[in-house]
Amino acid sequence: MRFIHFALAGLSLAALSSHAMAAPATAPSDDAKEETAPDDILVMGHKEIAQSAATKTALPLAETPQSISVISASDISALGLANLNQSLRYVAGVTPETRGASAEIYDQFKLRGFDAPVYLDGLKQFASSSGYAAPQIDLSRLDSIEVIKGPASALYGQSSPGGLVAMTSKLPLDKAFYGSVAGTYGTYDLYRVDADVGGKLSDAVGLRLYGSINGADTQQTYGSRARQTLSGAATFKLDSATSLTVLGAYSHDPKNGNYSGAPGYGTLFHNPSGTIATTYADGEPDNFFRRDQVAGTYILNRDLGGGWALRASGRYQHVGSDLGAVYETGVPTNTAMTTFSRGSYATHETLDNWTFDNQLSGRFTTGALTHALLVGVDYQTAHSYEVAAFGAANDINAFTPVYGTQPVPQTPYTVPGYGTGYATPSTYNIHQRQTGLYAQDTISWGGLRLLLSGRHDWARTEDGTNIQNDRRFTGRAGLLYKTGIGLAPYASYATSFEPQSATLATGGLAKPSTGKQVELGVKFQPEGSPILVSAAWFHIEQSNVVSTDPVTFLATQNGTYRSAGFEVEAKAPLPHGFNLRAAYSHQRVRDVADADARYVGGGLIGAGDGNLAINLDWTAKAGPLTGLNLGAGLRHVSRVYGGVFDETLTGNDYRQYYTPSYTLVDAALHYDLAHLDTRMRGMALVVNVTNLFDKAYLTSCYLYPAYDAWCWYGQRRTVQGTLSWHW
Repeated sequence: MRFIHFALAGLSLAALSSHAMAAPATAPSDDAKEETAPDDILVMGHKEIAQSAATKTALPLAETPQSISVISASDISALGLANLNQSLRYVAGVTPETRGASAEIYDQFKLRGFDAPVYLDGLKQFASSSGYAAPQIDLSRLDSIEVIKGPASALYGQSSPGGLVAMTSKLPLDKAFYGSVAGTYGTYDLYRVDADVGGKLSDAVGLRLYGSINGADTQQTYGSRARQTLSGAATFKLDSATSLTVLGAYSHDPKNGNYSGAPGYGTLFHNPSGTIATTYADGEPDNFFRRDQVAGTYILNRDLGGGWALRASGRYQHVGSDLGAVYETGVPTNTAMTTFSRGSYATHETLDNWTFDNQLSGRFTTGALTHALLVGVDYQTAHSYEVAAFGAANDINAFTPVYGTQPVPQTPYTVPGYGTGYATPSTYNIHQRQTGLYAQDTISWGGLRLLLSGRHDWARTEDGTNIQNDRRFTGRAGLLYKTGIGLAPYASYATSFEPQSATLATGGLAKPSTGKQVELGVKFQPEGSPILVSAAWFHIEQSNVVSTDPVTFLATQNGTYRSAGFEVEAKAPLPHGFNLRAAYSHQRVRDVADADARYVGGGLIGAGDGNLAINLDWTAKAGPLTGLNLGAGLRHVSRVYGGVFDETLTGNDYRQYYTPSYTLVDAALHYDLAHLDTRMRGMALVVNVTNLFDKAYLTSCYLYPAYDAWCWYGQRRTVQGTLSWHW
């Protein structure tokens, strides 16, 4: 098969070449290295070369003509973050945690108004194209997170026009022995134990093992989540020029909380009976969602000499999930609007995927021009299988709910009303594959940087009945000029495409959606300074958008979305021990063409109009408070589009609705316990408070004309304390 041929070709090329190894393509950039990778990754005596996911090369962030945000492992620890959703709170252009406190089982957010794919170590994290089987990477595994804004198809193939999120795993470090352990306890009986240990067995072998046991009750009644995850990495020096890193990961999620919402009436809309409580759960105590994940990855690096290097990587990943739930539909069943109809649902799913990426990179000159050339071939294939069925359920009183009156279906074959209508199980068997050839040249002349990227993809989607073959070329062109004072204006143009698996009402599978973006920006980083300020204006247009009717599940494909806005991000040390991180964005996301005229002029469901996030911390450098760090954060999210609905329920007054904007305050305290007693060297106490003033707010709603009105509450005040020891 072709994907095996590609993988073997990369391995064979590496085996035939020599000299010092090249760096992994997804390591942090030089500009971000101090904050994202304080320790050198083990490279058997050679220093690691920092690289960025935005270019798959060592081009510094401050010289890349694209907006990029970096979140380090130290940021994750300092802010007490629990998942990727939370990690994006302080990134400009992100509408975070769109499903609020009730759906932490998935990483659901919008980037510049669009859903964005997630990559780990340069390889795509596939999710089921039809159901709920989707991987979620525990933050204990991560060394850094890069948010690449705008189309990235020129290097990665199928991708969102809003961008992508690239995560980097923890790899063995260039230390004889190191480790850490941390224990956390907090609100909702939150518990977390993380451990990380590693070292060099010899100059040729480095190991690292890390894992986490964590869980908590949820804000919603009866909800709880739990996870046990273990990962490991080993780096082998095969010869003086070659290294091989192998990673393995296993995660077991026996419980995943409540994937539930609250009715629109009593949250977004007026309800004569009052406001529905933030603790309300619409399902049953026996609702369940179980998930298992296993993955194996290899990363092979080979220095070919003369400034040329090869990198070959690949991963197999399996996700299995089972879900059984009773849920409310958001439709009131009495005039007092106290009771709401419910349904039931059950599914069994598996997802298997292989991804490979082989890259050749090198540097050469042509006259006064310096070229950094990258060429690559990748292959990815995914097979998702699902058996699912909807069933009936009794009503629930959202103000005085009584639980235990409705059995939860344990399989798709035991939903209430099995065998009739939508209670007849449906099977989805979808195969997706993609092959891509790409090339990139970064041309430097003095302070000028010209970035040219191009890629051709062959994509194929099969659903057991239909086959869709697509070919697409995508590209990127960016120009940046870095002045002597560190100021760097830039301009770029990029395109994207996304294969889609929806079956159209007219028959056959949908064609890929396409996107294009123009971005103008400026970056500022004085030479040798950790200060980095960036600002960007962007304009995105996505065409061939699919809309799916949630009642008939039939799809149409004639939509066009547009997103335009402005973003600013800054990170800088300030006098007297202060440090600042700030982000601001304002965007206008609109549906500009749709088969249903009621949607035109509205936004994209779950996409906000912008955000503001400021985090300021202070560290005592001397005196009796030495070792103390105090932090405060402000997070503002503008209104979020919910959809079209007739609040009067008459069918005559359809309008577009947004959830209100909200502003939250966070606080943190860090203390180095070695300042109390030198015997506690390496130990630290951290206390994090989110939503300090316990504000009740909505993160988003999903409104569908004459059918659904769901909303999701955000997380109320939480407090957690962590005791850690690093050695």
